[in-house]
Amino acid sequence: MNYIRHLAIFFFTLIIVTCCKSQTTSHGNVVPPAKVQSKFDSLYPHAFNMAWVLRQKNENAQVISFDCNCQEGLGHLTITFDTNGNIMSKETRINKQDLPKNATDYITNNYPNEFEYGNITKINNEGGISYRVDLKQVVPDGNATSGYVYILKFKASGEFISVDKR
Repeated sequence: MNYIRHLAIFFFTLIIVTCCKSQTTSHGNVVPPAKVQSKFDSLYPHAFNMAWVLRQKNENAQVISFDCNCQEGLGHLTITFDTNGNIMSKETRINKQDLPKNATDYITNNYPNEFEYGNITKINNEGGISYRVDLKQVVPDGNATSGYVYILKFKASGEFISVDKR
């Protein structure tokens, strides 16, 4: 009789684990709620190389990075949705010439010739617009991949906010 209770607990646990596992794909990507998936599909029906993840600071936010054959974001975007399918933030890649002049002036004055631009991102979220610029340090042999990466953040006006050295 005792083994039946253990067997029942085992199957109940198996069902719970299976249900929890169904929230992720075999690649570890999050499967978004139906409302989020539907909204995304309607906005970007030709998206590819999609990767859904849960935002670490807010488990109710679904983040997707993807590529598309579109001019927006130079073909690569990252969008954060709430669980109802509303866009919380959108990160789009931009060209250097699309940065505010104050930002490019700051970079020119503070990071002269030994740096080259990496990814430049425009971030549009509930707090407004900001920019992120990745600079790669070029080392004496001319190789930008072996130097430090500096991540600079700017306000919408181009005013410097912060730097992170990696």
